[in-house]
Amino acid sequence: MLPRVLLLCVAIFTTWWCLFHGGIPDDAGSCGPDGCIPSSPNRTPTRRHGYFLHITDTHMDENYVASASVGSACHRKPRPDDKERMKRVGYLGAPGKRCDAPVELTKQTLQWIAREWKDKLDFVIWTGDNSRHDWDRKDLRNRNQVLQLNKIAADMMMDVFGDTDITIIPCLGNNDVYPHNRPVDHDSIYHFYQQIWGKWIPPSQRQAFQKGGYFAIDTASYRVLSLNSMYFLKRNKRVKNCRKSGPARDHLIWLEQELQRARDDKTQVVIIGHVPPSPRDYRKTCFREYLRISSEYKDVITSQHYGHLNMDHFLLYDADHLDVIQEYDIQQQNQQHMIVNDSPIRITRNIERYVDWLRDLYLSMGFEENPSSSLNYQAMAAPLKDNNLDDDYDDVLDSLVAVQVSPSVLPVYYPSIRVYRYNASTSAPMPTLLGYTQYYANITRWELEHPGEPLAYAVEYTTESDYGLKDLSPRSLFKLAKHMIEEDDAMWNQYTRNMFVRTQNETFPGYDEDDDDDDEDGDDDDDDGEDSF
Repeated sequence: MLPRVLLLCVAIFTTWWCLFHGGIPDDAGSCGPDGCIPSSPNRTPTRRHGYFLHITDTHMDENYVASASVGSACHRKPRPDDKERMKRVGYLGAPGKRCDAPVELTKQTLQWIAREWKDKLDFVIWTGDNSRHDWDRKDLRNRNQVLQLNKIAADMMMDVFGDTDITIIPCLGNNDVYPHNRPVDHDSIYHFYQQIWGKWIPPSQRQAFQKGGYFAIDTASYRVLSLNSMYFLKRNKRVKNCRKSGPARDHLIWLEQELQRARDDKTQVVIIGHVPPSPRDYRKTCFREYLRISSEYKDVITSQHYGHLNMDHFLLYDADHLDVIQEYDIQQQNQQHMIVNDSPIRITRNIERYVDWLRDLYLSMGFEENPSSSLNYQAMAAPLKDNNLDDDYDDVLDSLVAVQVSPSVLPVYYPSIRVYRYNASTSAPMPTLLGYTQYYANITRWELEHPGEPLAYAVEYTTESDYGLKDLSPRSLFKLAKHMIEEDDAMWNQYTRNMFVRTQNETFPGYDEDDDDDDEDGDDDDDDGEDSF
């Protein structure tokens, strides 16, 4: 009799827990002095096609007005006597101008994805910044507008993918909270996002998300860790350090625990976030700790994917030799040489400075620059030689961290999305990230040549054909950077053209680039600069 009573009590307790907590006790995980340790993320049952989508930085603006003036941040039509009456913007956006994107651009982008890729994708990584900037001082955003734009974005994603088993994996951008960069009322903010992203956050991860805005989820092939990069930012004044007790340290503890769990589970990890790790954006302790963890778990991490910068490129770091990078970055900032800062996006004359910084970052890997080399396009597109790298690079490869940065839907250049391809064979010991196809839309030309037609994206390039890459492992990206720096200026030029989505020529005459709102000099003037749109 007693066993039956015990079983009945267990059944009643389990039912009560499920009704009031949305899961069974085992899913709840546990919390200790080092933070919350959830059980393994729910695995999504789906067959593998071998493709996933990266979409980022839509920056939707519900107040965008077609034919508005650039000087009004695309919010108001010019007066008949206004000198800017000839500078009117298009229906789908204003490439290269200090305006956010109309909601229609995101809508038509997702509609194209639905037509072309909906039946082929395994999952979608969606790396934040769905809300507009504060570029119009006459129409400043507020908290409700920021959240409402994210609700609109989530509804759009649900409309497109809600009837499929495609896993949507979002993360928070620095413009998805108010004030931007720092989630002040984080309890209510995270509760809001847990509501609108509820279908996409596993029950076992909701405690971690409610605590810090991050979570893990299993797809059919990878475990994806969605990070909250705002805890690492210099601009977040509420976070001072990543080594002392606090939310930033808790986040890194969680990250390391999840990576160890993936190692134990023999599962490969994809990391996503919004602001990519760099010595100019991350606090020093956060940057070092992040790269230390990334290097220590390089056997587990397949790839890292970020947005925020709008430019198409990848970052390479030697986690064991960061002093050179730190010192270089500080020196460049003192000389006002670094152009990616927390002021608004501007069209000025400094785009070549970021290219110089990126080239020097690659050079910090120990490459020897050969500026006199110049090969033709056929040689450039040929597969990279598969020779063993010199023994001189063994130490670098052992501590190498590679971060891929995808360009934005927001037409800072032209709207862009990226589709990755990986080895989906169940017989393979581990899924291999093979390459990606970069898509873009020349919306200026499209509106002229296809008025009223649904927007269509076109292939800009593929990593196989343009870069000769057989996969996207950190080692392969290292070899590509080495090849471009030491042997092939033609490929470097192609790489930098792709970096700005076909909007700049080889002399980079155009941009002061970033993705934030603090206009520290108080200057709101729109500087058209020189560009090739």
